[in-house]
Amino acid sequence: MVAVLFDLEGTLVQTIEDDEEAVRTFRAGTREKLVELGVPRGELEGLVGATLMRNKAIDYVGKHFSKEEARKFHAEVDRFMKDYEMQWAENSRIFPDTLPALRKLESIGCRMGVVTNTSRDAANRELSKHGIGKFFEVVVTREDVRKLKPDPEGIALATRKLGANGFFFVGDLIHDLRAAEKAGGTTVFINRNPNNKERLRADYVVKSLIEVSDLIQHLRH
Repeated sequence: MVAVLFDLEGTLVQTIEDDEEAVRTFRAGTREKLVELGVPRGELEGLVGATLMRNKAIDYVGKHFSKEEARKFHAEVDRFMKDYEMQWAENSRIFPDTLPALRKLESIGCRMGVVTNTSRDAANRELSKHGIGKFFEVVVTREDVRKLKPDPEGIALATRKLGANGFFFVGDLIHDLRAAEKAGGTTVFINRNPNNKERLRADYVVKSLIEVSDLIQHLRH
């Protein structure tokens, strides 16, 4: 059985990706929070994305913090993230091609899942708000894994839960594609921006989620 896995934010629903100022504020806030919690600034040097900073911090904490210090660190980071995530979830919008695409994939018998770097609460809010939770047998969030995409841990977990022997992963960021590639899947880059000419090393590039079902049907034959 081949599964179809999706990133959530930026792929199925729109949150802050188009707000460059919000992204910069979030990245800067993440860096300062990690430093405040005891991660040396030098450990984060050269890292731009908040996800990469958090993954690097997790490695540092695992090596240098006691169990109690690590517990407090993760709890504080979780509280920090939730403030942002729930705000983004409440303000999220569904992409026009999402529902038609999911219905089409369901109609051709695809089993589907979501692997997201956001929290369970935020993911549930977005899936519920936009009426798309019913399409997914598995939803893997940041609470389910140690490290976030581009680490393949979450995707590997989703495929195990689905019992899949292969998968397509649909995402909008290089983090998604790198994670899926490391996990041994077929990568599909959703490129809604006509000015973005970069393939990001994806196996396939689509302009709309509607194209995903056509792609899968074509590859099945």
